[in-house]
Amino acid sequence: MMLLQKYYQGYLCKYADLQWDRLIEALGKEDTDGFTTLAKGYEALAHTSPRNRREMMYEFNRLFVGPDAPKAPPYEACYRNPERTLMQEETLAVRAFYRKAGLEIKNINTQPDDFIAFELEFLLGMLEDGSGEKKAYAEEFLREHLLVWTFDHVREIRDNTKQPVILSMATILQGISEALKEGLA
Repeated sequence: MMLLQKYYQGYLCKYADLQWDRLIEALGKEDTDGFTTLAKGYEALAHTSPRNRREMMYEFNRLFVGPDAPKAPPYEACYRNPERTLMQEETLAVRAFYRKAGLEIKNINTQPDDFIAFELEFLLGMLEDGSGEKKAYAEEFLREHLLVWTFDHVREIRDNTKQPVILSMATILQGISEALKEGLA
């Protein structure tokens, strides 16, 4: 999940070839047994070229940032609100959920609370804590928020790009979402 956080925050767009090589080497050591889609995503990312990695920034911005309306916005409200706009009641529901768990976004109102990187960070924090209460928050958050929209987000990415790195990251997001959903069953 930390990989996806860095990705959605734009850090991977700035990686040099050596940083990519180290990342791909580390992902190759990850245990993906039983997680076919996640393994496919890691494998696809490993087979992207250095040129693909260097050229992903334009497509990343087109899909997720702007200046035109993003083609696959990384915000929950855009998938749950019929108007597909930011900072709607869905965003405020995420903010309220964070507060219920005793957390708040740093520099609130600079980026909507339902930004996927924040949702992943929240989930990771709840799961790493290990307490029964935090695990219950994580499960509720998955059911009420993250898993409600991430599969639609992956579909929009696939419908709007052919960029190999971005498609690999979409497959990784799908694989992690599938694993989390399976863990709830």
